[in-house]
Amino acid sequence: MASLKRTLRQSALRPLYLWLANRYRTWQRLTGYPATARVGVVDYDVYWDSKAKRVMGQLSAWRLRRAQVFASVVEPGDRVLDLGVGDGALLKYLIDERGIDGYGLDVSQQAVDFCREHGLNVDLADINQPLEAYISEPFDYVILSEIIEHLPDPESLLNNLRPHIRKGLIVSVPNTGYHQHRLRLLTGKFPLQWVVTPGEHLRFWTRADFHWWARQLHFTIVREVPYEGTRGLKNIWPGLFAAAFVFVLQDDAIVEKR
Repeated sequence: MASLKRTLRQSALRPLYLWLANRYRTWQRLTGYPATARVGVVDYDVYWDSKAKRVMGQLSAWRLRRAQVFASVVEPGDRVLDLGVGDGALLKYLIDERGIDGYGLDVSQQAVDFCREHGLNVDLADINQPLEAYISEPFDYVILSEIIEHLPDPESLLNNLRPHIRKGLIVSVPNTGYHQHRLRLLTGKFPLQWVVTPGEHLRFWTRADFHWWARQLHFTIVREVPYEGTRGLKNIWPGLFAAAFVFVLQDDAIVEKR
């Protein structure tokens, strides 16, 4: 089967094959469960170890689109903290493309070791614990890339970050209001926003929910980018057709001083 797929991707039938393959994957996400699915606690060392020999340290197409949005926000020389840095691919991209002063924290020793082996300034940290144990000097931006949905109390994290940010927070989250998630609910299944276990995500936001949530925390959304979703529609009706967003948040106190 693998050789047949490879042959089709390299043949004149490639456009048709890719179209059908994408439609099949969409149908699977609407009706089924990932082949990797299991029930249990997420072990991030095991998670990154499973990727070590395949895609660790590489930006997939959708991760690259997200990284490009981040790169359009930060400026050369900015001091940037990537919380939940993972394999460091995003941090390295921003260093290479924008010349930032980058630093990362992650809960996985496997991920931290990988980042350090590739020359990145990364330390081991549990961001559910007080951040003062890990950071002291302020950063221009703090990046929370697909991380707050994994936390039981992201409100405390954002509040604790306030004194450590000069320009803003860059937050990316999946959109639970995406039309495919709504259709999946109609089939009697919860939106599929996980790869290994449903326990990966503890919190969920639609676009409207995130705007309300940010206001409640006294942050102003100064930029919003629907970086993933239905082509041609995600920018017109993002609440329904964007699969994920990047938001740039600034403390209301900073915005009011301008």
